Amino acid sequence: MAILASSGFSNMVAAVSSSDTRSMVSSTTVEEPVTVTTTLQKRDAYTCYGSTNTSVTDCQKVVDTILADKQKDFTLWPNICAVWNQGTCKVRFCAQPYVTRPVNRSGTWLATYITSPILDGCISKGNMGVYGDNENLNGHAGTYRVWVS
Repeated sequence: MAILASSGFSNMVAAVSSSDTRSMVSSTTVEEPVTVTTTLQKRDAYTCYGSTNTSVTDCQKVVDTILADKQKDFTLWPNICAVWNQGTCKVRFCAQPYVTRPVNRSGTWLATYITSPILDGCISKGNMGVYGDNENLNGHAGTYRVWVS
């Protein structure tokens, strides 16, 4: 089940990502940069940040819930989030505050990008992750963000 909530998370990410398929991020809790490689769409970006004890197994249960949900498509209006919680895993899929039309994504799309790059590249290495359709993940550019923590 998804819970819709107003987003107030746009300033919580403390890193930016390059526009290619590699992300280098210096974390405040990790001594060395975290490097993760994945295949992204042309304008997409993601980064790993901070540290977490989030279980990949708990996050996989969230992915399974998203895929099993009868509402396979998600439509979010500006500044609205769909939120899933399972054990130690929290997933937030949020429309950016200044989008001029609803953000529409399928459950399959969402599950795919939660799994890779975020679960495979961040959560499995003890970091939180954020994914979006603009390389400036700290700003309001783009249409959405997906946070996994």
